[in-house]
Amino acid sequence: MGLSQQAGISQPRLDELPRPVVAFLVNRCRLSLRQALVSCLRELDAEGLVRFEVVGGGMPVVTLGGDKPRSGRSLLPFEEVALARVRTRAGRQFQVPLSALLTDDGDDYKSWAKRQIDEIAQEAGRAGLARKTFPRYIWRVVLVTIAAAICAAIAVWVVDPKAAHGVTDGVFFGSVTLLILPLFFRRWRLTPPGTAAVDLWRRDGGNSGGPAEAQGLGPVTSRTWMGLTAPGGAPLPQGHAWSSLGGQWHTVRLGLEFQRPRWSGLPGLRRVVLWTVAGSFVCVLAGGALGFDFNGKLIALAPVAVGAIVFLTCWLPAYSARMRLPDNVTFTGEVVRKWHVDGGEYGPDHDWVCVDDGSPTAMKFDVGPAAFGQLDVGGLAQVTWSPRQRSLHHIEPVRWVPGH
Repeated sequence: MGLSQQAGISQPRLDELPRPVVAFLVNRCRLSLRQALVSCLRELDAEGLVRFEVVGGGMPVVTLGGDKPRSGRSLLPFEEVALARVRTRAGRQFQVPLSALLTDDGDDYKSWAKRQIDEIAQEAGRAGLARKTFPRYIWRVVLVTIAAAICAAIAVWVVDPKAAHGVTDGVFFGSVTLLILPLFFRRWRLTPPGTAAVDLWRRDGGNSGGPAEAQGLGPVTSRTWMGLTAPGGAPLPQGHAWSSLGGQWHTVRLGLEFQRPRWSGLPGLRRVVLWTVAGSFVCVLAGGALGFDFNGKLIALAPVAVGAIVFLTCWLPAYSARMRLPDNVTFTGEVVRKWHVDGGEYGPDHDWVCVDDGSPTAMKFDVGPAAFGQLDVGGLAQVTWSPRQRSLHHIEPVRWVPGH
């Protein structure tokens, strides 16, 4: 029976609903992304669409299974969202660590995470067990407060009309703020039937069995469930990402952006010359004050000597070392993260992409909007860049063909 049909039941039971919806309702319409995903994956596991496994070291992984649910039913929207996430992140490997599904990999992850929770909430709403509402009595409190403030302003105006101008302005802006404030507290809450269903579920001992179990499709094993809740399935810390480059899942650090050479380039040389010229101007005046005798000449020539030493011992070796680097390098790597940064009204926008080239630290490039739209996390990209100039020449996706 679909959730929309269950909405008409006078006394719905949670043990007739899918696990994700049950978890959402039992937690008072609050659900972490991990809880949402794991409960969705358990439903997909029961339908044979994915399979839970625990590999060496206790790390839980999710493997893609069949193409259709074994029960023959249609997938619910939140199940389709979870399955799409698995398929996208598994990519060429057909298997993905649970941690990789929960680790932030940029803009696509944020969109998926929001949609995952929203779809579960929508299903609970279609069942009539939850709805998006404001806190109870909040509008009464707001209106009573505004009325009291208006009465106070009138009283001040009657006593002292001159002093009322500042009070009325404050009441006006305060009233507008109070009318807007409840909008920030609007969220999903249990309906009376939802509260009754949760209470009944708890009185019955918290049986969370779902339709899959009723059809004889058993839940995941206790060993696998322990793996799903173990630290090995937790998201990676900030600054790290998952990569499957080379056929094995591994973690990489997210690198810093590549900036144009400064010290070993023309900007560094200009800085040396500028400081030498500025120092020479001051020292020539000082030397002239001494009549350009022996000491005066030493003072006048000191900045030039220092500048020459800096040029020969610091700038020139750095420039020579950089020029020995290749100016054009091409490699194929895996996109491990992508995100857009809005520069605001006055700053430029940036489209960042981190690419795993096989080293412990992924390379970070500002690719521009055209290439940004073509690249996908988990996909391969061909990168042409200049180690000498520390700049990106070209980046494009490499289309993966099964069997190649």
